[in-house]
Amino acid sequence: MLKSVTYEVLFRVRIKTEPGEVVCITGDCSELGNWNLYKGPRLRRETQCKAAPESVAQGACKNGQNGDVWAKKITFHGSINTHYRYYVARVYHDDDEDSVLVMRWETNIKPRKFSITEAMSICEPPLEDIAVFGEYDGHCHITNGWLTDQAQINIHLHGSPIKIWNAKLRDQQLSIKCTPLDHKYRDEHMNDEGETLPEAAQAIVSVVKLEHGQSKARCQGEYGIMYTQGSNISFKIQTLEPENTGLQLDFYMHQTEPSPSNRGTSPIPASTSPVSNDPSSIILTQEGAIPTVKHIGYSFILPLEVHSSTDRRTVPITSLKHHPLGQITFDYLLIKPLIGAQFSLEVTYQNYWKAREPLDIGHRGMGMSYSNKCKMLAATRENTIKSLQDAANHGADFVELDVHLTKDKQAIVYHDFKVQIAYRKKRQGELEILQVPVKDLKLSELQHMKFVHREEELHDEDTDPEDLQPFPTVARCLQAVDLHTGFNIEIKYPQWLENHNAHEQENYYDLNEFIDVILRVIFENHGGRRIVFTSFDCNSCIMLRLKQNRFPVLFLTQGDTDQYDLYRDKRTHSVIMATEFAIANDLLGVNVMSQLLLKDESLIDYVKSSGLLLWCWGEDNNNAFTINKLRQLKLDAIIYDRIDHFKTSGKESIFKMEKKEKNGFLEKLSSEENTPVTVTMAAADIE
Repeated sequence: MLKSVTYEVLFRVRIKTEPGEVVCITGDCSELGNWNLYKGPRLRRETQCKAAPESVAQGACKNGQNGDVWAKKITFHGSINTHYRYYVARVYHDDDEDSVLVMRWETNIKPRKFSITEAMSICEPPLEDIAVFGEYDGHCHITNGWLTDQAQINIHLHGSPIKIWNAKLRDQQLSIKCTPLDHKYRDEHMNDEGETLPEAAQAIVSVVKLEHGQSKARCQGEYGIMYTQGSNISFKIQTLEPENTGLQLDFYMHQTEPSPSNRGTSPIPASTSPVSNDPSSIILTQEGAIPTVKHIGYSFILPLEVHSSTDRRTVPITSLKHHPLGQITFDYLLIKPLIGAQFSLEVTYQNYWKAREPLDIGHRGMGMSYSNKCKMLAATRENTIKSLQDAANHGADFVELDVHLTKDKQAIVYHDFKVQIAYRKKRQGELEILQVPVKDLKLSELQHMKFVHREEELHDEDTDPEDLQPFPTVARCLQAVDLHTGFNIEIKYPQWLENHNAHEQENYYDLNEFIDVILRVIFENHGGRRIVFTSFDCNSCIMLRLKQNRFPVLFLTQGDTDQYDLYRDKRTHSVIMATEFAIANDLLGVNVMSQLLLKDESLIDYVKSSGLLLWCWGEDNNNAFTINKLRQLKLDAIIYDRIDHFKTSGKESIFKMEKKEKNGFLEKLSSEENTPVTVTMAAADIE
């Protein structure tokens, strides 16, 4: 009877929005756009709304504090139960179609629910039924958006990027502000003398400074953000037209002068005083002193080469009188959206993790099979389908695997950047080893090679079945391994090494292309599997987070250990910097070399108190005592070799056991009520 009914529902939500933002709603029916971000109805801001109720003002969700009420009445035709979410977007109109940028959205695993039958059973509905953005069912989950139609430009300053040639200004306190400029009409604007380029109207700027308690992205203040030697600062610019977006960096000098009444008196103890509304613009002043800010110069960054994802540049700093003042060096990163991908607003696991006992993760499947560092080598060849399957069969909750691209752009599983090829010299006939990059060989060439680790194996016949052969494709692994076993996919992208001033693998794939190829394979084949991305490369982590909206990302770090070569990127040099980097880029957590955590257990509290997930890896984990110790320290996951030898909690993964328990509960409920229950659960149903 109800299926043919038509009814109206008034949706109202309280949220604090920025200028240019609109609140939308989406859900599992056509009236709400079927989770499509482009089809979600847009709510309207109520012009006269009451003050936020006390429960909102004291809630954990700051988006509801003192926010406006957005509302819309929607007519439904036959939908009895409706699941829905709110999201905040910026909508830009074009001749062909609108561009929709999701700024943030409600991401509780279970969406909101409206039931017409429940609504009809309530005699007197509440007079003030206003939802609070992100808050329902006792949770508050809000996640920043991903790249839909826009690109993002990151300008990264680190180390000693600024060199001031004027000795009088060299030791002064500076701040930097970034303004995007629209170069689309530069020919028109530059015809008139003195006319400057307009600001890019559709560009959004935020800034992060990696400091404890300050690392979340925020809007710039009036004078940008304070800079000191050694600061790690990134400006993030989202724009629909990266090819036409240039940047202007303005430099401000901050000084304090004594007030007239205090001149000639003895110094007064210093205190902190803001120079603008920006909480980051804090300078030390003396009580009674007058803070002054002086604009001293600027730099221009022309639109980036959109075919190159990352590079390092140096541009001049010019004074207001057009004299050379110095120079600034920066790394840029251009992140493009994943073209052709259709990501819905139905669910995301990017910032969600169910609390459990530490997970057991099989390193390269069953473990390393040809390393001098590992005392207990796996009998099954690492990073093969058989190794991954064996780990799953021995109860691994996740398996860890390393992903590269071949010359013909096939995503494969292999650990190193290079393979060793044996060849025979012309005259003496001696065998020599030649190292060849994986990226320079096609998939067929790699899979037809005889893979050996010792010279005496060269003359043996290779009769191993396909599942024991190296270089399996990522697609084949996703299809062949038990769906209940999660995949920890490490993205192998080469970096600069600091001590050697050398690159791990030069002339590599462009990063956007590299990540896009891998993501497409994964989203075509994951089948609902749990997936967590990791990488030692900061830029890869940023891209993995922004190019998709479903799977979480963890930052891999070896910190300052002397066991491995340091990378040039300062964000990789310590667990603390890795933690702040993860916070700044909305990652789920960090994956830390266990040696660092065992040496300084306070690092565990540092990561956990930041609200991040903490995994660990390393040769130290291949020890029963160490594994138990790490369990006691309440890490979220432990990666180790020989899952068959060290795992003591059974031969099934926690996810498979949880599903059996849930299925058993439903079957019991069915028998007690004598009502058939159909159990249909996705393999990656995390709840």
